[in-house]
Amino acid sequence: MSFFWITAQEIIAPIIVLIAIGAILHRAFRFDMNTLSKLILYFFVPSIAFVKIYEASLSPMLLVQVVGFLLLQFVLLLLLTETIGKLFSFSRGFRASFTNSVVLTNNGNIGIPVNDLAFRHDPLAMSIQIVVVVFEILVTFTFGLLKASAATKGLSASIRHFFRLPVLYAILLGLLLNLAQLDIPAMIWTPAKHAADGMLAIALVSIGAQIASVSLKKQTWLVLVSGMLRLAVSPLIAFGVISILGLEGITAQALFIASAIPTSRNSASLALEYGNEPEFAAQAVLVSTLLSTVTLTLCITLSSQLFPS
Repeated sequence: MSFFWITAQEIIAPIIVLIAIGAILHRAFRFDMNTLSKLILYFFVPSIAFVKIYEASLSPMLLVQVVGFLLLQFVLLLLLTETIGKLFSFSRGFRASFTNSVVLTNNGNIGIPVNDLAFRHDPLAMSIQIVVVVFEILVTFTFGLLKASAATKGLSASIRHFFRLPVLYAILLGLLLNLAQLDIPAMIWTPAKHAADGMLAIALVSIGAQIASVSLKKQTWLVLVSGMLRLAVSPLIAFGVISILGLEGITAQALFIASAIPTSRNSASLALEYGNEPEFAAQAVLVSTLLSTVTLTLCITLSSQLFPS
């Protein structure tokens, strides 16, 4: 019980506070949501992608194991959400937002502090979490972006748009500098770090602003279905994949916890940018974040019991 309250107070509560601040500020000043969305997509996201990839320290074996798990889990969740979308005849735009709300997670801003708290600064656990974060960045701004933009722009236009986004080149540059082990001058690294550190606040404030401008009663049952898939079904799938791959100990625990992280705020940013049911996307982020105060704590507790180190 004490661990539940520590997680809720130190990890989830600050996130809810920032979302609430965004809602209050938007009510008072009426932000330009289009400008806010572009600021996140074209400045803050490339900054955090570059910094996280450059800082990652990975062994080849760990990388193969973790990426194998993440790919298999991603494919299974994608098949599940696409099947649900076809069964319920979702529109193309809604299917894009629904799928992104399930397959894209907030493993950077929520997953990293959760990992740090759950494993008490264990370097192996954090290395695994960094791999997860890099994978999420790549999936978000390849699959997630193309899924969101193709619903309104078409596939060929979406591909052209993707190659104009700075996040792609930020990822490649960070990877090249990491592999080459080159030092970055302070005049570049310091502002990049400041921008990456500001990502959490600006992203969550923007979600709060989105939520303040829409009704939270729309598509309630679909929001709950999305939350259930992200917070309950995803860990069940993760358990199966971990068992199939024979992963054990801290590696299995860290991946199991990462699978229970709530919906990425980037899914809401993409929905807003491309006009794919932004009300649903914002609600999915909020509801999954709120519900994760319970589900994530349960998964942290279960991880050590299911996969003893």
